[in-house]
Amino acid sequence: MHNFLTCGLVGLLVAGGQVRAEIVFPPVPRLATTPAELTALRAAPDFVTRSNSAVQRGEALLKQGVQVPEGPGDWVFYYANPANGQRLQPKSLTEHVDPSTGKVFTDERTIAAYRSVLHDQVNDTALALGWAYTFSGDDRFAADVKRLLLKLAADYDTYPARRDRWGRTGLFAPLGARRYAQSLDEAFGVIRLAKAYDLTRTAPVWSDEERQRVEERFFRLTSQTLLRFNQDINNHQTWYNAGLLCIASVLGDRELFDRVLHMRGGFYDQMERSIGADGLWYEGAMAYHNYALMALMEMADAARRVGVPLQEHPKFRAMFDSPRQYAYPNGQLPAINDSDRVDLNLLRGAFIWAANVYGEAGYTNAAVQTQSVNLPATGLAILRRGAGADAVCAMVDYGPHGGGHGHFDKLNLLLYANGREWILDPGRLSYSVDEYKTWVKTTAAHNTVTIGGRNQAPTTGRLLWFVTNEVFAACATETDSAYPGVTLRRYLLLTDKLLADVFEVESQGGPVQVDWFAHATSDRLEPATGQPGTVGDRDGYQHFIEVLRITEPPARWTFHAGKSQLAVWIAPEPGETIFTARGIGHSLRDKVPCLIRRREAKNTRYVTVYDLTGTGGLVQGVRAEPFTIETATGPVRVAFTPTGVTYP
Repeated sequence: MHNFLTCGLVGLLVAGGQVRAEIVFPPVPRLATTPAELTALRAAPDFVTRSNSAVQRGEALLKQGVQVPEGPGDWVFYYANPANGQRLQPKSLTEHVDPSTGKVFTDERTIAAYRSVLHDQVNDTALALGWAYTFSGDDRFAADVKRLLLKLAADYDTYPARRDRWGRTGLFAPLGARRYAQSLDEAFGVIRLAKAYDLTRTAPVWSDEERQRVEERFFRLTSQTLLRFNQDINNHQTWYNAGLLCIASVLGDRELFDRVLHMRGGFYDQMERSIGADGLWYEGAMAYHNYALMALMEMADAARRVGVPLQEHPKFRAMFDSPRQYAYPNGQLPAINDSDRVDLNLLRGAFIWAANVYGEAGYTNAAVQTQSVNLPATGLAILRRGAGADAVCAMVDYGPHGGGHGHFDKLNLLLYANGREWILDPGRLSYSVDEYKTWVKTTAAHNTVTIGGRNQAPTTGRLLWFVTNEVFAACATETDSAYPGVTLRRYLLLTDKLLADVFEVESQGGPVQVDWFAHATSDRLEPATGQPGTVGDRDGYQHFIEVLRITEPPARWTFHAGKSQLAVWIAPEPGETIFTARGIGHSLRDKVPCLIRRREAKNTRYVTVYDLTGTGGLVQGVRAEPFTIETATGPVRVAFTPTGVTYP
């Protein structure tokens, strides 16, 4: 591997505990690649295949004749039917159709959002043409990159100075931008365009005057947009930083380069405050861990190619290792906070990058974590037992809220068994639909409890204890700030074939309405008998459908998914009311069965046992006092306290 530490690092000094580099920018290309990397690439066995592919794509793009749209874009999530979140398809520049309903949208917001789609196409096209030129040396590809960049240089300062997706402008639109409706998109796009320029600017089709025009009228002005508002440690700022570092590279601007690394919200500050000791991004969502990591990789690439080894920062390296600790046994990543239902393949690009940069092939073939682990900075206790097809896993989320991408879900439970996720977190749906705020962020959409039918406050809980041995894995978590004057405490004990779950609620005041939820990815919940009822009309409750009310509940409930089943044994209390219903799963079309247990009490204790055999044949019954699990092989006593657990 090329030693990037020799290509421009001429001096080091220590300032504020950080190593600062005085940089002499090497010859171009130095952003998308380097001459040494290109030499190694040409010697690689797959060079001809990659070269032919890049040139063929470039030829197709030349034939397509991609154009810069006339005007700036709006939020790309607006390019959807607001009623169902379905992405639209263009009939023309002014007509856009929902393929699922046939409805045609001609409003200005939709048209402007489509311009963002076209601007994105320009970014991708320019970079693809840049690589086609790099592989072929054909000036036609460089000339088309020049055409696109000169058009952007001519148009950029004609766009409104700052506007956002809510229609605000100027100082009232701190997240706004010019080419797009948010600086996040501006940063993402300029990275591709900077690389395209870096790959082609030595081509003879460029004049010195044209290079200066693009550098000052597009790249320099874009940097001013990205510097206008600092979002501190937010993932948006990470992308601002990546865009700015790429601009600094192509402009050869040492001052800007150094500023992005060392300012508040810059690279080193984010290493300190955005990434926990467990290597996970602070927003507690794997989608945003990956999203931020992508931006940080762009920064590391730009920096290492001018001699600054950001890739060696220990927290940055930890971001490649931590997702495997977070995953279910099948590699699926739980959709905690604003995340999606994805698996470790989401990070495949990151793992390949790490394998290449660090020279360690293990990044691409490492197995998922099989041991129980507590991730203290993220606030996730993960219990694991078994291996292969017999692996089971339970997680409880007790940690930080997660900022703007957090959900009101402290002590939320997730459960995996029989090769699949059973008890789920809905994730984020789409930001363009109302249910993003009215369902997925609410407490009722999660597997925890509500007090008075209202959302929890954004808060951080704590781990009381965490125990693993050759028989079980167990933990206890607690929060006393989700509701005023109320303490919530959850105990979990996982064996190879069952999960014991005790949820305690202690109120300093009088009796309160306590609702306990279990949402399961399944076809149906049985028994399905009861009287039609309602559970509430706000804070997520309004989205429950097919509600049935059961006043004399049985002890056993069963979620069915194909031929597999999750038997759920409860210990009902006198006066307890149980509801069955369907909520929303990982999409608006996904109607997920839910079990809801409601009590009016000052202090109460929900006792639940999940049979993880897939057949429901192990657990035969549950008693709350003393907590006893009747199994096919005999009774088992469990005793939880705030300081530990007793289990045979």
